[in-house]
Amino acid sequence: MNKNIGYCLLLLGLLTIGCKEKKPEQKEATKPNILFLFTDDQRAGTIGAMDRYNVQTPNLDKLVEKGTSFTNSYIFGATTAAVCSPSRAMLMTGRYFFNIEPNVYAQFAFPKEERGKSDLLTFPEYFKQNGYETFATGKQHNGEIWLERGFNQIKSAFLGGMTTHFGTKVKDYTPDDGWSKPYQNKEKFSSEVFADAAVGFLDSYKKEAPFLMYVAFTAPHDPRTPPQEFKEMYPSEEIKLPKNFMPQHPFEIADDHIRDERLAPFPRTEARVQKEISDYYAMITATDAQIGRVLKALEASGKADNTIIVFAGDNGLALGQHGLLGKQNVYEHSVGVPLIFIGPNIPKNVKNDALAYLHDVFPTLCGLTGLAIPESIETEDLTPLLKGEKKEVRNSMLYAYNSWPGEAFNPKVNNYGGQRAVRKGNFKLIVNAKHDVFTYLLFDLSKDAWELNNLAEVVAFKKVKKDMLEEMQTLITKTGDPAQLDKKEFGLFDNPEAHNFKKK
Repeated sequence: MNKNIGYCLLLLGLLTIGCKEKKPEQKEATKPNILFLFTDDQRAGTIGAMDRYNVQTPNLDKLVEKGTSFTNSYIFGATTAAVCSPSRAMLMTGRYFFNIEPNVYAQFAFPKEERGKSDLLTFPEYFKQNGYETFATGKQHNGEIWLERGFNQIKSAFLGGMTTHFGTKVKDYTPDDGWSKPYQNKEKFSSEVFADAAVGFLDSYKKEAPFLMYVAFTAPHDPRTPPQEFKEMYPSEEIKLPKNFMPQHPFEIADDHIRDERLAPFPRTEARVQKEISDYYAMITATDAQIGRVLKALEASGKADNTIIVFAGDNGLALGQHGLLGKQNVYEHSVGVPLIFIGPNIPKNVKNDALAYLHDVFPTLCGLTGLAIPESIETEDLTPLLKGEKKEVRNSMLYAYNSWPGEAFNPKVNNYGGQRAVRKGNFKLIVNAKHDVFTYLLFDLSKDAWELNNLAEVVAFKKVKKDMLEEMQTLITKTGDPAQLDKKEFGLFDNPEAHNFKKK
């Protein structure tokens, strides 16, 4: 009898242990949700918590506190004055724009039936293929095809580059119903319209599948028309001018008299630049308030703890720095963008100075969610930096800007010129090519963040300049850049027949 009891107890114990081993419910842990928040023309440092510009962003400040901010984050550049479009195409694909079809990022130059045609994989499409419910609202600047492939739901999408902020024409899309007719709300600021759509999605989402939300605001892009309550927060006369304010740029550069630069008269006056900055800050603060609404809805959904949040901007803006207003250049104010990651196991309140590109987002989201990085990706996964496994994923980076080659041969436009720049360590070298003139600018960013003290012709920095030129050439080759540094305007405008985009 005792023997039988002992045997039964042993068997019961083994069964109990077996049950405990199975208890993790045979169910794979739910993948994290993704909320991607994107602003238009918001340069690096325009978040209060970054302590560079005097702009009020209480909700973005909280994201800085809750996550890891990259303080050396940049766009790669553009080959058209509509910098937003190639920037977004690179973000979507994780590729350099040289290796993306120009009918995607320069749609103005192609017939309507060719615009946006591309088989390149985008990150919404990839996450959709891997079980994510994908949702988009706001600015979409690379055509409808990628949107239709990448998103299960689209609400209040603006299809284009820029528009009014009160009365923005938007459309909806679902695979079953197709695209709706355009509609608009003339009373609401654009950021509120897009926040409404994002909040509506979060409030109604009941599915088990993880979601990916792509929320792309059109602010603070001009026309800079903030709601009055935010405009009153920034009296123009109290705006502090940047240290590198100049009435005009000291030499000719590509696209220095295009639309963006003609928003204010030449030469720039202090008062006019103060007004531009005032309106710009007000647009950012107004959008920050709407971002706060989206974050509050995420908390209320109960899904915040298992959500990766990314906040970024698509490019910077000069607004009086170096005598420029626009973003068609490779100075820090125009290529630098905010980039913040928040979420499970991401260090809080960390400012990481590693070199990062905006289009690192695609592979980084793969790394953070455990998905394999597609072979089409050309850029780097920042996950090892976020996990503290590495201090850098690259030790140098290239920036590229030039006029759109097709416009160079149009007598009504006649735009030429380009810039290439390389960053390595604390040094940054810019090569400017305009007509027959090459201009070299070498800055030590650790001592000269405003890019005012040109060391290019200083004898003591001769070797640095030489090394930087060699690094620039290495990166030009690596990225597929057609620029030839020894040719007039990099040889980009040598072949008119290759840029015949007259058909529209």
